[in-house]
This record gives sequence, structure tokens and C-alpha cells, in this order.
Amino acid sequence: MRLITASILLALLTGCATSAVTIDNAVPVPAERVLIKATDNTKAKITIIRDSGFVGGGCYIDVYLNDTLAAKLDTAEKVTFNVMPGELILGSQPSGSALCNGASIRHFETSIGQGQHKLYRVMTDQNGNQQIISGGIASN
Repeated sequence: MRLITASILLALLTGCATSAVTIDNAVPVPAERVLIKATDNTKAKITIIRDSGFVGGGCYIDVYLNDTLAAKLDTAEKVTFNVMPGELILGSQPSGSALCNGASIRHFETSIGQGQHKLYRVMTDQNGNQQIISGGIASN
């Protein structure tokens, strides 16, 4: 009986963490939830991909680009922005009603060079805390 209980608890704990989604498997955010208009005259790109998983799955994650609300991501979605090379401040915050709102914006400072395409991941830990982390550099 203890073995069964321990197995169920372990399955619940591992099942609650979010999982990374590849850029190819992520679904683009619908246009109505992308709040910054695309510009073609920039020299770099960032793609932000939200994890899949149960934790926080009932809430959108608001993504900020230099303190401007840029998009609202659901689980396993991605959004790409054309940006100017240099320093960037990315932010994320759960949004919606009830349990989804009230958390402060969590910031992530980064920089990008001309011609680069960087990937970032919005993940949620087992305590329900979300954050943006670096996900690497995509090949162009």
C-alpha cells in the first residue's frame, strides 16, 4: 500500500511541472493576442515559447517587451518579434481571473546582436512561479 501511495505521489509531482516545447511543435499565438505590431526594419528576432503542462495551464501568460505588453500566451504557444539589436527587458506575468491574476511581473534582462534569432522559454515551476529563461539561439 505504501508503494502504491508513493508511486501516485511521485506521478503527481512529476506530472505537475511544465515541459519545454520545441519551436517546431509550438503553435503560433493567434493574431488577436499579439499586441505589438510587426516591423520589418529591425535586424534581430526573438521567439518566446510557453511550456506545456498542467501547472498554470488555465491562465494566459502576459509577455512584456521593454515594459510594453506584447502578447498573451497559452500553453505550447510561441510568438516571434522583430527587435532592434541591443539590450532587452522581457517580462512575464499570469493573467486572467481568480487564481491567474495578482502576481507581479518577473523580468529577464538580455541582449541580442544584429542578425541573431534568440529563443526564450516561459516555464512554470512546481510552486506555480513562472519566469522567462533563455532557450538558446535559433539557426537562421
